[in-house]
Amino acid sequence: MTSTVRRGTLTAGLVLIAIGVVFFLEIWYEGFSIWHLVGRYWPVILILVGLNKLYGYFAWQEALPAPEVRPKE
Repeated sequence: MTSTVRRGTLTAGLVLIAIGVVFFLEIWYEGFSIWHLVGRYWPVILILVGLNKLYGYFAWQEALPAPEVRPKE
């Protein structure tokens, strides 16, 4: 499994957990509203997504080709 696939799987899992926590909080705490938080802090969400993309760009390393294996004569 490549690191990109692993990172995508991790991100998807964390997003699903976060969505579940948000719905749980909205059910249990009547004063909690995710839309109020998103409306107030949406620029922070954009900054975090941008930082994640920059990190992925600078941390990416090209895979080196596998060395050739020659059979012994």
